[in-house]
Amino acid sequence: MVTTPDGGADSAPVSGAPRTHVSFVTKSAVVLLGMTALLNLYSTQPILGDIAAWAHIPTTDAAWTISTTTAGVAITAPFAGMLSDRVGRRRVIVVAVATMAVLTAAALTSWSYPALLAFRCAQGMCCPFVFAVVVAYIGEEYEPSTASTLNALYVAGTALGGFLGRMVAAILSDWTGSWRLSFLGNAVILAVTLAVTYWGLPPERQFIRTVDRGVGGFFVNAGRLLRKPRIVMTVLVGFALLFQQVASFTFASLALECPPFSLSTSTIGLIFVVFLIPTVTTPRFGALMDRWGPRWAFVASQSVSVGGLVLTLVPTIPTMIVGLALSCVGVFAGQAAGTLMVGRLATGARSTGVGLYLTGYYVGGAFGGVAPISFYSTAGWTAVVVLVLGVVLCAGVMGWWAWRPLGSQAHDPQ
Repeated sequence: MVTTPDGGADSAPVSGAPRTHVSFVTKSAVVLLGMTALLNLYSTQPILGDIAAWAHIPTTDAAWTISTTTAGVAITAPFAGMLSDRVGRRRVIVVAVATMAVLTAAALTSWSYPALLAFRCAQGMCCPFVFAVVVAYIGEEYEPSTASTLNALYVAGTALGGFLGRMVAAILSDWTGSWRLSFLGNAVILAVTLAVTYWGLPPERQFIRTVDRGVGGFFVNAGRLLRKPRIVMTVLVGFALLFQQVASFTFASLALECPPFSLSTSTIGLIFVVFLIPTVTTPRFGALMDRWGPRWAFVASQSVSVGGLVLTLVPTIPTMIVGLALSCVGVFAGQAAGTLMVGRLATGARSTGVGLYLTGYYVGGAFGGVAPISFYSTAGWTAVVVLVLGVVLCAGVMGWWAWRPLGSQAHDPQ
């Protein structure tokens, strides 16, 4: 029995060597799983006006359909890995995708706005059981070079899913006149993913079932980590990153519906193609972190975000698109630095540290969907940009302080 750093014990044998061959079906399953991880999360962004008209609420209040989903992710993110440690990666992945498909189809039947929010929250609660567990599955089951290839496919899938979820919602809503059918489109994608995953994702060979201290162990480790100011600041950086992303794209969608832009729902959906750009830029940012170090690279990423946000203040469609693209690039690059640093700082309890970071990240997304409502209602898009710029600047300061070299000061509190 081997005790794990987080206080658990390994209790099942490894049944074979890591895999080196990957079939086309398996690669397809990994890409589709990457897509489903983010497919539902922000799918209502381009159809907020349609939902608001149905629910008889202000358009800004429809942003709760995004915040409740990200809040659902924050609730379960720390515990997804813990469950998969006990019952197996593949089983958790398959059940999570099946549940997401059912919930997405069920959202078609939403009889009231609170019911829709409940479905959205439940969808979000399923997401960590895909994105956290797939990464663990790939790392365990495949030798390093093959795992790197699959991870690249998975990341590409997440970017594609973030775009496709919004695009499908926008097009179906525009073409059919019913926002409900956007959920049907995503449910079909999830059903295809379930079938390909069930048949194409091989059973585990390397999985080691873990018997640990469970939820209690997580909270013990979390309490210890949260006494370290560097960890707290890193979690807050995660909060700020997704706050920026959700706030900027949610309220930019609302602004683009109004004069002087007056874009249709499907046209707004096309703008989300900028989410594909980080699939190219983020790996290059990794090389920049190697050369400059995480602190300077993170400051550079947030400078890109600031430049993009300022550019959106010029009221033309090209400047809005380029500005949002730069903001998106900065967020993904910053996320690469944040996940790297939480792993370095959370020594002895890395899985708990990553869980805390993800919780902070998605709580930030939940606040990003609703905190700017009063700003937008009072002074429009400009006020939202000012708010988000303040959050980005705070993130830069916190990252710069928290990620200074360890031991750079006497009696460093870590």
